[in-house]
Amino acid sequence: MNVNIHPIKLGVDHCYVIQGDGTIMVDAASSWQAARFRKSMERLGIDPRSIHLIVITHGHFDHIGSARDIQEITGAKIAMHEREKEWLENVSGR
Repeated sequence: MNVNIHPIKLGVDHCYVIQGDGTIMVDAASSWQAARFRKSMERLGIDPRSIHLIVITHGHFDHIGSARDIQEITGAKIAMHEREKEWLENVSGR
């Protein structure tokens, strides 16, 4: 299987779009990064709707802030540890 890993600078941190048999994203940046995410996907030639899963490594603001907005763009599910899911409910990139 061929795997492509695309680091994307969104705010203060990097996110990663990983393409293999499917496409996933690791982490979702700090808040207010949805427009930058769209531009990065366009530049890479990746349809955001091809991302089917967003994996959040941990609930810090710089890894989760734009998760809901990116989820709206992609339609992807979000996977994260259940002890940190309240972080997702308390952040907004809007």
